[in-house]
Amino acid sequence: MTLTMPAAVRVAGALADPARLAILAALLGEEATVNELAARLDLAQPRVSSHLARLRAAGLVEQAALGRHRAYRVDADRVKPLLDALYAGGPAAVARPSAQAGRERRRDTPLRRARTCYDHLAGVAGVALLEAMRKRRWLVERTENGPGYALTPAGARALARRGVNLEAAHASRRRLATACLDWTERRPHLGGALGAEILTALRTSGHVRRTPRTRAVTLPRPLPTWLED
Repeated sequence: MTLTMPAAVRVAGALADPARLAILAALLGEEATVNELAARLDLAQPRVSSHLARLRAAGLVEQAALGRHRAYRVDADRVKPLLDALYAGGPAAVARPSAQAGRERRRDTPLRRARTCYDHLAGVAGVALLEAMRKRRWLVERTENGPGYALTPAGARALARRGVNLEAAHASRRRLATACLDWTERRPHLGGALGAEILTALRTSGHVRRTPRTRAVTLPRPLPTWLED
């Protein structure tokens, strides 16, 4: 990608903020609305809108109609090399948590331990669940159209036995399994249609319970028991 000097300055300025980098990483997985990005990244909606405006001005984000709403997306072929270069040059700059995320980690709050991110499981529990499924080879990494995972035949059989609605996940217009950068842990948890169906199955089986008036969730039954059933 060749840029003029003014365009290069705009791109560099747009990338010089951890929140905007997190937005770009989230949009590599799938297009999203302002509300969806705000929920996934724990950012105020006006702040997300402001960051998106800066990213659009730099040509890094596109806007598209999604019914009555506006969705945002990125050109993975253009944006992913930029993020890869930043990670290669200094991953701490990309992965550094926000001040609020740092407080949640220091206090080891319920929100940090287990919460919802849009419609999938996040926090320590969500990151651990993804790592356990990858260790079992239920999911394998893939990078086409952004960071994410492919469901293996063994994984499909295992998740179906645990009540995950794979038919609904495959029928969704969303990507099946995305790597969603966790707000507090700065490591991926599972997003996409499969992440949503897994959270539904966890709630149905009694392993996850929502907490009123917060995105934090409780784990009445340890998640390893769901994996080992």
